[in-house]
Amino acid sequence: MGSSYMAYREHGFWARDVRAEVWLYLLSEEAVASVTERPAWLDAAQEDWRVQATTGFMGCVSSCLDQHLGVAPDRVAAVLALSERVRERLLRWAPAIPKDVVNGFGTGGESESFDRDLETGLLLTFADTFIALLRGEITGAPGTVTAYRPRPPT
Repeated sequence: MGSSYMAYREHGFWARDVRAEVWLYLLSEEAVASVTERPAWLDAAQEDWRVQATTGFMGCVSSCLDQHLGVAPDRVAAVLALSERVRERLLRWAPAIPKDVVNGFGTGGESESFDRDLETGLLLTFADTFIALLRGEITGAPGTVTAYRPRPPT
């Protein structure tokens, strides 16, 4: 089980590939479901997130936030809104995403990689950290998380 570095604007955090893949799959799905007229940059991001989620890059999964968002406040705001909706979806699934549902995502390049339901607790921690990264709340040297505390469960 590999880990990948989720980075944006010289900061980031490490996460297990499975969490990054499921998150990026859901983020990609949300971009399609909730934005009827997607700008070209969001179309490119959505396609890239789907590839990152379903190819099985093993330790090299990336959200490519610097590439897709740059420093454009409107892009950051759009992805923050998508991220909050994905987080809400995870809360609705809590305590776990049923294995038949999560296996349907095709994450990691496999169609049946989950032999049990996927607990949402660690995915919610990932969601909170990803959102904090977008908001610029993660600080410290690249490759480390030194100033972030996940929000309490709601």
